[in-house]
Amino acid sequence: MKPVHRRSSTLEFTKKALSSFMPRVHTSWDPVTERGNPTRSDAVNKLIKKVKKFEVRREGADSQARRAVEFNEFLNLLQLIRAQWKSDVSAYMVSSVLTLQWHICARIDDMMKLQFSNFSPNTQYPSTLLLQMRWSKNINEERDAPEQIVIGSMDPKMCALLSLAVYIESTANVSSSEFLYTNPNDGDRVVRRYLANMVKHDGFKKLKAGNIGTHSLRKGAATYATRSGISKDFVNRRGRWRTRKGVVDIYIDNTQPYPDAKTAAVLTGPTGPCRTDREAGDG
Repeated sequence: MKPVHRRSSTLEFTKKALSSFMPRVHTSWDPVTERGNPTRSDAVNKLIKKVKKFEVRREGADSQARRAVEFNEFLNLLQLIRAQWKSDVSAYMVSSVLTLQWHICARIDDMMKLQFSNFSPNTQYPSTLLLQMRWSKNINEERDAPEQIVIGSMDPKMCALLSLAVYIESTANVSSSEFLYTNPNDGDRVVRRYLANMVKHDGFKKLKAGNIGTHSLRKGAATYATRSGISKDFVNRRGRWRTRKGVVDIYIDNTQPYPDAKTAAVLTGPTGPCRTDREAGDG
């Protein structure tokens, strides 16, 4: 019988959820004495491996995972969203969220938790900002939240700083909340709904088959950076993915400007990053 009702990822999630309630969570299952954690049994693990083989052969359940968005698809989305600026005020927020999400390889839930206090001026490079993402799935301690650079782009559509400035200037009472995008609990639903509508828009041109969602941007940014020659370790640091830490990591400062800035520069797009200088007399 072919596993056409559930994916291996669903089985793994269920296994992990059940395992957390087991008294002997770290103990392997002993089929003779029937003691230990049954989710760690050979039978369960072999079943999941078997389901994965069926999936590779396209004989399993269809995947509902969101694929990585291609770079040209991302530009297409930004153009469609910008076209809504005059008719829909929320388009300013969505445009800023998506460009910044791409630039810092973030999850949409984490974007909604960004606070004004998370940003600070960069005294060394005044045309950029420093950002510390403190609300995230993989951030559990102070060392997991390094200072990261936000760089402008020569392409105005890709520029996270420009989109952020337009959003703040165009949105009434934006400073009344400590959260940048005002609604930390339900704001991601607005972005998801908006993105879903843009993907269905007649002007959007899909380059590949597969579903596109908000997580597609995080995948797309990571994929684009590696395809552009950035090492996996640099991308991993930029996206704040969880890694296995060694003793030496306690002694190394968590803020690493070079790998972070190099990845950030690539994520500004083919036109590259830009810098701005204040003219004499500017307030």
